[in-house]
Amino acid sequence: MTRTPTRRAPALRTLLTVGLPALAACAVLTGTGVLDLLHAVLLVVVVVTAVALWRRLDDGEEAPWPDVPQDRREGARNDVSELGWATFTRSGAVGDRVLRRVRALAAARLADRGVDLAAPDGPREAARILGTEVVEGLTSRRQVGRAEVHGWLDAIDALLPATTAPTSAPSAPHPAGRPQP
Repeated sequence: MTRTPTRRAPALRTLLTVGLPALAACAVLTGTGVLDLLHAVLLVVVVVTAVALWRRLDDGEEAPWPDVPQDRREGARNDVSELGWATFTRSGAVGDRVLRRVRALAAARLADRGVDLAAPDGPREAARILGTEVVEGLTSRRQVGRAEVHGWLDAIDALLPATTAPTSAPSAPHPAGRPQP
């Protein structure tokens, strides 16, 4: 039959491992005349109590914080916050992360119109749609300022995505419930 440890076992162990040496120190201090008996006994009680409380309160290392969930959606709140911090560099130029996002947006809007910037005639077709200055800025790797990126975004925003392009209104329904030809 195995014994399960109880709460008393650590308390008894503390009493034996700390109390017995403290009693020995009490005997030495009283025997040499450094302390009288009452103060030596009080010293032992204080030491044993302090060690018992210390061991009772110290339950080991704290549990670590749980990991932050990594399931991120495009356009989530933390994306907006991160883009806000990454917008400008220390020199005042627009940051690389923002430029990558603007270039990706431009590539997606141009792809809706069948234009691929990586194709040989892609920049020429894109310049016809967005303008030469915008395409040159989008394809260059130089640092750009706020006003230039603002102009790019205005040109890109003028290109509505293909799915949101206005469509013709449906014809009025025929009295019999069928649309008219």
